[in-house]
Amino acid sequence: MIPLPIHTERLEIRRWEDDEVEVLDGLLREPEVARYLTLHGRTARELLDVYRTTESEHGFSFWALHERGSIVGEAGFGIHDESGAPELGWALAPRVWGHGLAAEGARACLDALFDHTPNDRAVALVDKRNERSLRTAQRIGMRRVGEVEHPVHPHVLFEVTRR
Repeated sequence: MIPLPIHTERLEIRRWEDDEVEVLDGLLREPEVARYLTLHGRTARELLDVYRTTESEHGFSFWALHERGSIVGEAGFGIHDESGAPELGWALAPRVWGHGLAAEGARACLDALFDHTPNDRAVALVDKRNERSLRTAQRIGMRRVGEVEHPVHPHVLFEVTRR
């Protein structure tokens, strides 16, 4: 189990609270954010349940990103359907784009995964249209390993292994 909270220079990464479901819903409904997400029809409330189950079963999940006490997004892991590897993801509110918070949060999650679990590999699926996230994946040390068909748009598959 990854111990929480995780602190970085600017962020606190912690579990989502039940009373923050509206904040998560607002983030996921932002048009600029939603266009790159595949939620499989789940509501924010259902996602919180999935996050709790994933953490209970695998020791990791998606968590809230706080900057100066305000939730600015989320980062963490699900399970990659094809390989069973931890699948890193991140979503930030557009108001904080361009400040390096996605890379800071995602890198902290990867470091925690490799420090506190036996996992030696993580992957990320990034929508080919999402230039910012493609750059973030590379910035945090992930390497492009191919392209995959996806229900909505083609995605790039990235991976990173324990250093």
